Amino acid sequence: MIKKYSKKILIVTLLTLAASGTYTIVKIGLHKSEREIECFDALAAKLDGGMSPVAVANEDLDELQVLVERSLVARTRMLEVANRLSLDLDKPIKSRDLLILREGTEGYLEIRKDLLSIATNYECGVEVSEETLRKYGIDHNLQLKGLMISLSAALTLYDNYLLGVLLFERDGRLRKLINDPDMGFGLVANLLKDMTLNANSIETRHRIRKVITFFEASSEELKSLVQKDVDFAYLNQLIQLSPSYNYVKKIRIKEIASKKFVAFERISADMIAESSKDGFDMVSGLFGNTMGLFETRKGKLYGNEMAKQNIIKNLQPLDILLEKTPFRLTDKLIPGHFGHVAIWTGSKAELIDLELWEHPYVQKYADKISSKVDVNSKNEHQIVEALRSGVQLSTLDEFMNIDDFVILRPVFKDENNRPLSKEALIMAFRQLGKKYDFNFDVNTTDKIVCSELAYVSFPSIDWPTEKTLGRHNISPDNVAKLAWNNLPLELIMFYHDGKLVPEKNQLAKMKELMSN
Repeated sequence: MIKKYSKKILIVTLLTLAASGTYTIVKIGLHKSEREIECFDALAAKLDGGMSPVAVANEDLDELQVLVERSLVARTRMLEVANRLSLDLDKPIKSRDLLILREGTEGYLEIRKDLLSIATNYECGVEVSEETLRKYGIDHNLQLKGLMISLSAALTLYDNYLLGVLLFERDGRLRKLINDPDMGFGLVANLLKDMTLNANSIETRHRIRKVITFFEASSEELKSLVQKDVDFAYLNQLIQLSPSYNYVKKIRIKEIASKKFVAFERISADMIAESSKDGFDMVSGLFGNTMGLFETRKGKLYGNEMAKQNIIKNLQPLDILLEKTPFRLTDKLIPGHFGHVAIWTGSKAELIDLELWEHPYVQKYADKISSKVDVNSKNEHQIVEALRSGVQLSTLDEFMNIDDFVILRPVFKDENNRPLSKEALIMAFRQLGKKYDFNFDVNTTDKIVCSELAYVSFPSIDWPTEKTLGRHNISPDNVAKLAWNNLPLELIMFYHDGKLVPEKNQLAKMKELMSN
């Protein structure tokens, strides 16, 4: 009797699976034609507004880059909290962490919505007819670029989900927090459940896999495109470094279909377990990429003690530091040669000499920027820099994970040197704790980007700016150009590709690199 009953259950289950698979294939086919119509209708509306297809793609790529940057920050904050809470699973969540998680979830939902919009904007380009492409003036390279934008957005969504939410499924307190409604944060009940099922839906993975197939079929032509076009280089690196890319493309529809019958709490655990069987630790991969901002290697000055000591000998308070990190994905976002700007505060002894040590803004960070045993120490947190997580103090060791390093020194008239130096240093300290300016707008003062740090800290200098997408911004190269004539900045030291450039050649070398 039991055998007969079990046999009936098995038959019903198999029929259900078959019906589910057939329904999904039909559903995917129907949605494909609907999405193509919607996709090109949306494009036509923008073209009617005077935009070209190239301008439309570039606009979405600019938005994608900002969303990737915001995603890196969100992942880092979520990881920090989740790791802190994992130390004791029996204790209640502290109010500070509770607030970070609630606000983080709200921010994550905003990112998710915008990434999803970009991901769906171009996916219809996989099977579009040549006639339609000609109608809208889209050549093969632009079609490929659009699909890479779509794939990058989709994979960023998966990476965010797997790291920012997946870790929480291991902790019942966090899972309950995300699933509980909180109208004050605009959150609805069962949020995590809905997101998990959506991330694992057959249709979602089928659509992404088709774009991946198109992308991989274009690998040969991409080899030349990434060398000539910075946009293709950025998108290619973003895709290749995504841990989700190595997972999603391997999972067949029939394997995912079986997961639909598993409780949602187990779906993410199964995903991690399956990827680990292939020798790929997804969580570790995501963690490394998040904290390292998608590093492919370490910088050529990383751990170079001889270079560090040489730099320390030359550093003075208020020196402006520039760097280049071609091995990081984020370096490709910044126009020009240099990718980052920071300010050196000086040692405790130097700040005492400037009569700034007792200033409230300096005393607030006294323990970080000074050593208890050596007032002349330059091994403390003496670099002010705007990172994606906000404006903070870093050590020279942390900063030197780079290939190129430049020291620029402000040049003031003798009678103004001391007061202007003091003014600028205090302005730099006042920026600490501010959020990162993802809009790169110098007209905002509550948030700040790295090169804006120099712009804000030196009000006596007439800084060059550029207007992009309706916003005034300043790039690291804009800062560096003020040293070309040794006024108002002077080039003190230049390391390129991990090697010190001779003093007599350094200015010419810097100009050459910035002009390419």
